Parts: sequence; C-alpha cells; structure tokens
Amino acid sequence: MKNSRDIKLLFKRLKKMNNFLVLNALLIVCISISTIYSATISRTSSFYIKESIWTVIGLIAYLVVTMIDYKKYLKYYKVLYLLNILMLLSVFALGVSRLGAQRWIDLGPVSIQPSEVGKVLVVITLSAFLSIHFKDRLVGIKSVIIAVAHIAPVLLLILKQPDLGTTLIILMTFSVIIFMYELDWKTIIILGLSGVAFVPFAYFFLLKDYQRQRVLTFLNPEADLLGSGWNVTQSMIAIGSGELYGKGFLNSSQSKLRFLPEAHTDFIVSVFLEERGFLGGVLLFGLYFLLIMQIVYIAETTSDRFGRLVCYGIAGIFFFHFVINVGMTMGIMPVTGKPLLLMSYGGTSLLISFIMLGIVQSVRIYRD
Repeated sequence: MKNSRDIKLLFKRLKKMNNFLVLNALLIVCISISTIYSATISRTSSFYIKESIWTVIGLIAYLVVTMIDYKKYLKYYKVLYLLNILMLLSVFALGVSRLGAQRWIDLGPVSIQPSEVGKVLVVITLSAFLSIHFKDRLVGIKSVIIAVAHIAPVLLLILKQPDLGTTLIILMTFSVIIFMYELDWKTIIILGLSGVAFVPFAYFFLLKDYQRQRVLTFLNPEADLLGSGWNVTQSMIAIGSGELYGKGFLNSSQSKLRFLPEAHTDFIVSVFLEERGFLGGVLLFGLYFLLIMQIVYIAETTSDRFGRLVCYGIAGIFFFHFVINVGMTMGIMPVTGKPLLLMSYGGTSLLISFIMLGIVQSVRIYRD
C-alpha cells in the first residue's frame, strides 16, 4: 500500500512539471548544435557530435535532479558548501592550465571546470544560509557583510585561477538574491555608491595587465585591430554582414575563413547572426527571454523562501551569461570568455545548464 501511494504521489508531482521549460531549452540546444556544425564542419565533425552526446547526458541529469526534492539541499547545505570549497581547491592540485588559466581538471576523454559547478552551489548554499539565519529580510550593511563572508572563500578561489568572468557572474547573482530577499533601499543605495567608487581601485590595483587590456579594447577596439581588438572586430563584422535575413545556413564566411576565433564557443552567437540575420536573432533572444521568465514565474509562485531564492539565483545566472556573452560579441561588453549557456559548445556548461533547469523543475513540483 505504501509503495502504491508513493507511486501515485510521484505521478501527481510529475503532472506539475512545466514541460515547456525543457522544450524551450531543447529548442535553443537544437539551434546550438546546427550552428556548431556550421562553424566547425570545414575542420572536423566531432564538435557537433560531442555536443549531441552531452545533450543526451544533460537530459538524463535533468530528469534525475528533477526527481530530487529541492528541500534536501537546504538540509545538507553545509555539506554542499564544503564540497564546493574542496572541489575548487582540487583545481590547484589536479588542474591543467589552458590559455594562461588553471580552471580545468582533465579526466581523460573529458575535462570539467569546477567553477561552473561552483556558481550553482553558491546559489544553493547562499539561499539556504539566508533562509536559515535571516528569517524575514536583510536589513543594514552588517547583514550584507555576513552574506558576503559566506561566499568570499568561493570567490577568492575562483579569482585565484584566475576566472574573473565567473567571479563577476557570482557577484551579480549574489546581488539579485539579496535584492529579492527584500534588502532595504538605504543599504542598496549605499552598496551602489560604494560599488561605483570601488571601480577605479579595482581597475588599477586588482586587475591583471591582460584584464586591463580587455577593458581598453572594449572602449576602443580599433586601436589594435590586428591584436587585442581582432576578435570583437571580426565578431561585429560577422553580425553586421548578416543584415536582416542572414547569409543562410553554412554560409558564415567569417568562421569558414577562420577570421573569427572561437567561433563555436565564445562567439557562436556571431556565427548564428551572420547566417540567420536580425530575424534569427529575434527568435533566439526571444527563446532566452521566455526561458528566464519561466524560471522567474516559478520563483514568484513559490511560497517557500529557499526555493524562491534558488530560482531567482538560477535565473540570474542564465541572464548574466546572456548579457555578458551577447554584449561581448556586439562590442558593448568587455571580452571575458563566458559562454552563452545552452548555446556555446562545452560539455560541462551544457550539463550544468540542464542541472539548473532540473533544480528549478524540482522547486515547481515539490513546493508546498
């Protein structure tokens, strides 16, 4: 009888699933795989095949995570926090260096990037920490400092790799979470003014030389067209040449002629917009808008404080990845190397994206 009731309860919960959420994500992934194929077919066919395999793995992970009651993360958040720290520490002992950064752990046929997992765990553990230690809302600078202290070890370890892009995304997602936790406006204004005042100090004393160069390139990419400004300049040429309707599938000359570096990863949007034009961009950006708004809607309709904060945090991660990556390809944001989730090639990134959607779905079906 008990097993029968459990099965009935499971099916009842499954009926609560927002199926359009995963269909929305799969539409973006289909666009991604076709664009990866177009961008890399002249060199190799392995990239789009690997991304297809990772899609299947991601879907399996999505279903597994959906079935896990998200409230278990609240119960074991201290274990998850410790796991996050140990995982990020392991990068310095086991990690391999690529492009001047030590962010990846090589596991033979695949490589994982712990910071990608780390930012999701930050959302979960921070949401749990706030829900447990601040019952009503955050008030005053002291409460913000306590919240910052919670994420500081993770930020420092990611910044040490160095991975400035992920650090910025965590900070911006942190801002979303504390704002949605009804932080008082006086503290928000103080933090905003402090952040603006901190920017010059960070630029001159915290950023490395190549990071400052990225900022200068963002401000004036034409100053070094054959050097630091090459990527963003070629990206803007690709996007502009797509015009209204695009050049058509497999006709992205900037990637085919290898003018556009990292065409299947960081600058995959440039390839897509060159082939599909402005109208294709409206479709793609609309899909991301719908995806993020669905996550926000689930947050808004969830009475449980922990589940609501987790959904807002995940929505923040998707949103800031979108803004940073698309802004980078259009020359309105500095180049940081952050992928466009669900679109850019990368197994770890795709897997984590599906896991995040699984967590959101879990909030929907297990919320009270």
